[in-house]
Amino acid sequence: MSKLSFRDLFKRETLEREQSYASGPEETIEQPFIPGAPFPDLALDARLADAEKAAVLFVSLTCSSCIDLLPELVAFSASFDGLLLVVSSGLKEENEELVHYYDYSFPVITMEENIYKAKFGLEATPAAIVLEKGLMMQRFTIQHIGHLNEQIGIQIG
Repeated sequence: MSKLSFRDLFKRETLEREQSYASGPEETIEQPFIPGAPFPDLALDARLADAEKAAVLFVSLTCSSCIDLLPELVAFSASFDGLLLVVSSGLKEENEELVHYYDYSFPVITMEENIYKAKFGLEATPAAIVLEKGLMMQRFTIQHIGHLNEQIGIQIG
């Protein structure tokens, strides 16, 4: 039995749900990025407060760049020497399927896209916030897996 691409598993309801979130009441809190400032939601994972290095990645399940990034995260997590956490716009069941399908060794947390964009001041997805001991060091939109590796400081090849 061959594996399907995770992209093939998406249903029209996912896109419709994302569009209804976007058209619903939008949070407009603009979070300026201040290097060294505390991460605004350490409750996502209590380990973020003490981790020497952590990366919180934000993905939308209706974003083709995000979907293309998903299979690359297995190798990224093996190379990354810190705590990795993914925040996804998918439903809890969809995110559990992601973890199972790709055999992720890191958690995938559910949060609506418009909420995480407002809460963390993100302009687009996929995005990353890099932390050291609970303090934000970098925030950027991920262009591709090589860009993520470069920004985090992982040397490949």
